[in-house]
Amino acid sequence: MDRSVNVQRVSNYGIDIIKYAAAILVICFHCESVFQNPEINHLFKNVLCRVAVPFFLISSSYFVRKGQKHSSDYIKRYLQSLTKSYLFWSLVYLPVGFMWIQQNYSLSPTLYPIALVVGLFYTGTYYHLWYIPATIFGIFCVHWLLKKISYVVLFGVATAMYLFGSLETYYGYIENEGLKLFFDQYMNMFITTRNGLFFAVIFVAIGFFLWDYREKILGYQKYFGLLVILTGIVLVGEGIAVYSNVGIDKNFMVMLIPFTACLFCWSLHIKMNVKINIKHLRDLGKYYFFIHPLCILWAANLVNSYDFFANAWLQLIVTLIATHLLSTLVITLSKQLPYYYFDLGLMLRINGLYMQQLI
Repeated sequence: MDRSVNVQRVSNYGIDIIKYAAAILVICFHCESVFQNPEINHLFKNVLCRVAVPFFLISSSYFVRKGQKHSSDYIKRYLQSLTKSYLFWSLVYLPVGFMWIQQNYSLSPTLYPIALVVGLFYTGTYYHLWYIPATIFGIFCVHWLLKKISYVVLFGVATAMYLFGSLETYYGYIENEGLKLFFDQYMNMFITTRNGLFFAVIFVAIGFFLWDYREKILGYQKYFGLLVILTGIVLVGEGIAVYSNVGIDKNFMVMLIPFTACLFCWSLHIKMNVKINIKHLRDLGKYYFFIHPLCILWAANLVNSYDFFANAWLQLIVTLIATHLLSTLVITLSKQLPYYYFDLGLMLRINGLYMQQLI
């Protein structure tokens, strides 16, 4: 019994360390070009950094499925907690979101309520927040579907949805005029295929599956390291193909499906001999995700004010340091102040900082 508990603890170490690294990759992706060479920069941002979100989805759904097996209402409580957090951060980013709409769209103020609804339920009130409604939809959808269909059918449907979504990445390769016309009409209406239905469902399904069949998968443990390398090589090849003929966007990579699944399975068995405060690392990664756009805006303001900060690497370093310090501050304050007072105070302060940056 003690040995199994220790194995589980070690396994969680590997997952949380990769999730922390993935949170840093998200920040790198949202910053300006890091490498001057466009090919290398493409492979870094649109191949390596793109691994982060699928890994988050697989990891979250894996542990949600685990929690569900111990408590029948776990998914309900998890989604309620996630929704509460999402609404809070949506309010935090609301001012800059509307400012972005004013700068990029000629949208009448009378349509702002509709834009708010679309933002909350679909795109997020700022660019990084799309992930939360996509996750909520993906978990709810997969949980509901598994009551009615098998994993075989689920993976078939989810793969078809993902392949349709990937048309935005491979748009330059579409030769069928009918398909291209249909996809153009979809994009004109829904803006993107990066959403819960086309993007999140397949990775949530993988997370659920890996928990349900964890004992059988354990028998293939020795192969996952090799599979990570092999699928990673093919993923890089796909990235090169995408760079050769750029589509509308590059959110979808087909090889992200097997690569992140193998990476997660491999991370379950990473052995750590160094003691790490995993709880703190997990909290840092969470707040890195939510807070980093504020720090990117602040770093951009420095660039406009001081030519010294115009270097892309320096901007990235400043952003990472600022994100870490602000996240650490938020974690510290959250432990010292009552929850609701802390949330309200943080929201007011962040909104004030945003307005100073944008005015």
